Amino acid sequence: MRLTWALLLPAIVAAPVSAEETRTPSLQFRAGAVNHVVISRHESRLAVYAVPANDAARIDMVLLTHVRRDVLGDLSASATGGSQVVAPASEAQLCAKPKEFWTEWRNKRFHDYAQQSSRVPVRDVPIARPVKEGDLISWQDLTIRVLDTPGYTRGAVSYLTEVDGQKIAFTGDLIRDDGKLQDLFSLQDAIPAAKIGGYHGWAGRLGDLVTSLQKIAAQKPDVLVPVRGPVIERPQEAIDRMLARLRAVYANYLSIDALRWYFKDEHILTKARRVLGPDARVDWMPMAETQPLRSDIRAISNSRLILSTSGRGFLVDCGGTGIVDKLKELRAGGELESLDHVFVTHYHDDHTDALPLLVQEFGAKVHACGSLIDVLEHPGDYRLPCLTKNPIAVTSPHPDRESFAWEEYRLTIYDFPGQTLHHNGLLVEKPGGDGIFFAGDSFTPSGIDDYCLQNRNFLAEGHGFLRCLDLVQGLPPGCWLINQHVEPAFRFSSAQISRMQDTLRRRVPLLQELLPFDDSNFGLDEGWAVLHPYSVRLRPTATAHLQLRITNHSPQEQLFHATVEGDNALRVSVGDPVRLASRTQGHIEVHVTAPADARPGLHVVTVGVAWPGGDLRNWSEALVEVEP
Repeated sequence: MRLTWALLLPAIVAAPVSAEETRTPSLQFRAGAVNHVVISRHESRLAVYAVPANDAARIDMVLLTHVRRDVLGDLSASATGGSQVVAPASEAQLCAKPKEFWTEWRNKRFHDYAQQSSRVPVRDVPIARPVKEGDLISWQDLTIRVLDTPGYTRGAVSYLTEVDGQKIAFTGDLIRDDGKLQDLFSLQDAIPAAKIGGYHGWAGRLGDLVTSLQKIAAQKPDVLVPVRGPVIERPQEAIDRMLARLRAVYANYLSIDALRWYFKDEHILTKARRVLGPDARVDWMPMAETQPLRSDIRAISNSRLILSTSGRGFLVDCGGTGIVDKLKELRAGGELESLDHVFVTHYHDDHTDALPLLVQEFGAKVHACGSLIDVLEHPGDYRLPCLTKNPIAVTSPHPDRESFAWEEYRLTIYDFPGQTLHHNGLLVEKPGGDGIFFAGDSFTPSGIDDYCLQNRNFLAEGHGFLRCLDLVQGLPPGCWLINQHVEPAFRFSSAQISRMQDTLRRRVPLLQELLPFDDSNFGLDEGWAVLHPYSVRLRPTATAHLQLRITNHSPQEQLFHATVEGDNALRVSVGDPVRLASRTQGHIEVHVTAPADARPGLHVVTVGVAWPGGDLRNWSEALVEVEP
């Protein structure tokens, strides 16, 4: 008997509203923020993805395609009622021993270059059977095949079986809707074949995703049942459509990739071929014009020292103790009279770790502007890549585009959200010379530095790199750019700037076709809804007041709700919903109280976020250390 899936589903939307159950002879599908699927055989029942509420006692087995707390629901022993939980072998440890993950994560989140999702369970989930490629699961009269399908997560699997005469593939977050991807930031990862690490691997598992989609297509299933979105009735068409969308986005991305300068063409072609195919070619932008640094700009590791004619110094960034040692050597040799100032381009540890030592040694004033200031002063409050553990007071805060004189120079500080959202730029001008613009890590001669999605690179007019390119376009004629990881200075022609702008603008509709939201930044920006501060200390009976900070990327006004699910050891309550205009930020109050008998040590609290365009369960976390 053929199932008429079209009758089971609501209209395709970013996050389907929970639909009434509609039965087939032996399979139920309930669409929601997380889909519930139940297969019935006589008195026995098997669930895929999650256990339906109030139905645990009747479920024999639960199949998990991947381990992410935003899709797991409550799978604790009490909630599953003794059901056997099946999960991918390579991710089962995250279910069985999440405390180990969180204990390590408390410190590992600093200096983090792997950029893997922390959306793992916060409570134990008992796993009865870990599975991998080639395993067969026998349940009643069904044989369920396991396929390794990494992509959205490293160890994801899919399940293939025949129900009521149809071959069905349960594919988790591999694909949704008519060939869309839930988000891109979850795919950030290393690309070993191209010798590229996790931090530099923009959606690095795209190659795995392509292979997994092709593997599913080769099985010729009649329908795909994802964990989010409606059942896919025409699998081959949806997979072909998704592959075309992925390749269009990736080809666009690679054409202005800053990594080409560092890793050279063959490494970039290696990662391109994993997604675009063995004959891939990249339509690269020509390299920018370069020239050696002029004599008053000294390269010291990845810092730059501006040395005035009087011998006084102005430093840009300080990430290592070796930089301080070199400055002390210059001072002892009489080349450096004093170091009065240090400007910080961005918060990454390789640009900030040694700032406290520098200030202690030289008494330099610390300059920064915009959102960067709070990250420098309170890095532990954030969940961001490459955080330092060493906070530094910004003793000379500036408004955007403030200018001031120092020695023979005129300096202007810009809020410059390029490589990271929390990023500054510094224009240095002096009579009779070309301007110099310290752009941090935002550009190389080959293009833009957006290779780490967790850095929060927005893609919209007036934001992110489009804002930065507008600023670069408006710099004084002949101005040179400096990235402190790049030895020569460089500058783009007006044609190159226009090409980068056009490439980013073309990327917008390509991403809109690939991602399920009304604005693609929801799928690019992992930090659009975060608990702040990320880490707090709390005494028993005390309450910590947090915020769920929300960036509304939508082109429309949206009403956002905070949601709390699960049985938390700490009491979590949320404030009223917040209505945010398009492209604005706001927050919802979140209160965490430790009961008098709270267990001392680390606790992890989670909060979800829902709005008309989506519903993400247990989405944002905060680390709460309960003191004895």
